[in-house]
Amino acid sequence: MKGKVFCGIVSGLMMVLTWTGCNKDTEESNDEPLVQVIEDQYGRQLILHGLNTSSSAKYGNYLPWITEADVEREAKEYGFNYVRLLTSWVAIEPQKGVYDENYINELAKRIDWYTSRGMYVMIDMHQDVYGACVGGNGHPDWSCITEGAQPIDLTGLPWWLKNIDPTVIASWKNFWEYKDYKFLQDHYVNAWLKLVERFKDNPYVIGYDLMNEPWPGDLVKAFISGDFERNELPALYNRLIPAIRKVDPNKYIFFEPLPAPVTFGAPTNLPKMEDAISDPKLVMAPHMYPYNLHEGGSYTVKDERNLRDWERERKKDVRFQGNIPLVCGEFGVSPSSEGFDRFLTEALGMLDRNQWHWTYWSNDKGGWSPTNGDGTETPICNHLVRAFPKATAGRIKSFSYDPVSRVFEMTYTNNPSISQPTEIFIPERHYPDGYNLDIQSSGDYTQEYNDATQVLLLKVSGSGEVKVTVKPE
Repeated sequence: MKGKVFCGIVSGLMMVLTWTGCNKDTEESNDEPLVQVIEDQYGRQLILHGLNTSSSAKYGNYLPWITEADVEREAKEYGFNYVRLLTSWVAIEPQKGVYDENYINELAKRIDWYTSRGMYVMIDMHQDVYGACVGGNGHPDWSCITEGAQPIDLTGLPWWLKNIDPTVIASWKNFWEYKDYKFLQDHYVNAWLKLVERFKDNPYVIGYDLMNEPWPGDLVKAFISGDFERNELPALYNRLIPAIRKVDPNKYIFFEPLPAPVTFGAPTNLPKMEDAISDPKLVMAPHMYPYNLHEGGSYTVKDERNLRDWERERKKDVRFQGNIPLVCGEFGVSPSSEGFDRFLTEALGMLDRNQWHWTYWSNDKGGWSPTNGDGTETPICNHLVRAFPKATAGRIKSFSYDPVSRVFEMTYTNNPSISQPTEIFIPERHYPDGYNLDIQSSGDYTQEYNDATQVLLLKVSGSGEVKVTVKPE
């Protein structure tokens, strides 16, 4: 009986994927990939690759399992320049109005492990299924207002179906309404400000992800009318963004749409979000999980369609939002899933051609991770470790890396006023016998390869076009 209920819910959701409307033009465009830019403090265009860190931060002491040596490995061996670092409201404010300063200090220590190595940190306020009081994680017990709702037994079903539990629905409903329990969102905003005040002066803390996978209390508003994304969700963002800007006007603010069905490639109903500064620094941060792969199945024709839909709809989103950058905050796959390697090749190629950024889920050892419990690599690792332009002294026209031929190609317009060089990660694991480098430029250039970081440093004079090609020996 339980399986029939599950199948009915899934079937209903999948029907919604087809029929849910959106508030923007739905015609597919044949335009060239959009140029969305996240800049570093020198004005270079960044491309951000990294990992989510980590599931272990959802429980216990709310800190990731990592050591400083693990961060060193991510930076130097894998070439990652970015991390989506999980924190949570319950970790910051475990009791109403009481902030855990010791936790924030420990979080700061781990952030320093990354930023002292030149890696960028995006702080993610994480939750799944609201909070521990209703079987999830993220929000503190004192924020769970269920008004007498009774839980239902969902044992044996996928974890995300816990979101249909009446206690979860009631908790979310009372959080989102901002009516009888306004203090909930007010405290959520203040918890964010506690972190922003602490990290606003670190240039390598690149920004803040306002809420992981925001979920509605009213499923009709989410999947039928779309009103959750049109009203309740942007209302929270429109409280959070100006509050953050009063403390930190400089960093990027990342915002997410409703997770499902957007993760499968469906449209979103989010209105255009507005920043509270004259030079907006907003980033859209959706997740990407083709349905069958997410549930542990093979990479199917349906999943391929999900991936194509995801690219098409996210292109529309960034146009609609004012041509803002996009970061794929989560995507992942089990190496035991048939076709996992094809999915990673196609997904990473798609992100590259759109100049979109990503953090893979996750760095937890084993399972979907690039490393096993003993630290050895899983088959995922070789896909994630790839040649890419970490920082470009100018504006990228295009770049690509072919994992089969191991050819990296990049074209950009140089900006000679930028003092720092272009940095291209060229991992030695993919070029064990060395590589051939071809640089075409109208201006003079110097190039140097740093063996310790596996980074090519390229300095070009003039403002012309530069073409870089890397091929294995």
